[in-house]
Amino acid sequence: MGLFSRRSKQDDAVTPESAPATAEEAADADRASVSVAEGGAGAADADVPVVNIAVQAFRGLGSPSGPVVDAPTEAPEPGHDLIDPVVDEAPVPPAQAQAPSGRPPLPLAPADPPEPTESIPGMPDNVLLREALAMLGDDASQAELLGVLRQSLQGNLFLRVSGDAGEQIKEGRPLAVAVVNDGENSFMLAFSSAAAVRDSVQQGDEDPSETSAVVQPVQAVYQNVIEGPFAGLIIDNASEPHRVVFPSEILQKALEEADPTFAVKALLAAPRAADSEARVAEALTTARLWVAVSDVDGDGQYGVAEAHTAEGARYLQLFSHPLEVIALGRGDQPLPFTAEQIGAVLVQQPEMSGVLVDAAGPAIAVGRGALGPVIALAPAAEESAE
Repeated sequence: MGLFSRRSKQDDAVTPESAPATAEEAADADRASVSVAEGGAGAADADVPVVNIAVQAFRGLGSPSGPVVDAPTEAPEPGHDLIDPVVDEAPVPPAQAQAPSGRPPLPLAPADPPEPTESIPGMPDNVLLREALAMLGDDASQAELLGVLRQSLQGNLFLRVSGDAGEQIKEGRPLAVAVVNDGENSFMLAFSSAAAVRDSVQQGDEDPSETSAVVQPVQAVYQNVIEGPFAGLIIDNASEPHRVVFPSEILQKALEEADPTFAVKALLAAPRAADSEARVAEALTTARLWVAVSDVDGDGQYGVAEAHTAEGARYLQLFSHPLEVIALGRGDQPLPFTAEQIGAVLVQQPEMSGVLVDAAGPAIAVGRGALGPVIALAPAAEESAE
């Protein structure tokens, strides 16, 4: 059955609801022992730009090949005075020159998530990734490419499959996932939307009626690339210049630094609702988080970045991934920060209005009133309860 013919809602291979609920289930569905379906002519040109983003882009955190980071080995004490190396005028991404589209230029993004779209009915796009790719030019900078990488770290990716993916899954066969071989290395293909899969099929020799797609969580796709015989991943291969090639090393680094559940990223990528602040606050209690620190005065005393509104309200800046800190371009260092430490800061700084999560966008400001679950984790709060 082809990708673009009508499918029943029971077809587990292609409907968005069919994506495995967890990365583990997704990995079981299509381990690295996938069959290889060569992309046809035009599926990938010989001059596909392999983007060798250096691991140094992560500022060497945990990487022997990166520069030494002179950052504190311990987080600031709960009573540490927060200093503001770069003061934002509002708890939203910092003002920047606008791209012709009116959107902030990469690696930044608007504060509010984009509206969900389905380029093919029933198959939701990864809109943040698609829009980031659309902003790439022929000579994309490292910052722009990192912007695409960070926007890819939420939602799902589409995989192009030779044959009927649903039948392959039902029969327990490895998925015949499309890859490109440049003569020396193989690259898995992934896509930001079903329309991007269609464009790839139309450029190739394969019969569209013999091609299908499967939706997978991005972390499962990246893990399969890392564990499989692949040199990297090509995203939207038929969309030159709006395509990227990420080496496996970079994908591995991105996953190593990410929260395993991607819970905060998923919430920030979703449309805002009345309970968005409360849901983000609850996710902060268990997520892997980071703050931005900087030795502004050069005296070895590191301060944690916060955002200020025009009215003087203060928000502690939190980040779901080190790439979110780097995207701001302020030279700050990402530093792991636990929910207990966040709660302790809020207890010790009662005038703080809340937290700002992922200031590079999509972002959300969570008011102090919604942060009860986080504040309850602070040691001071526990002592008071006793």
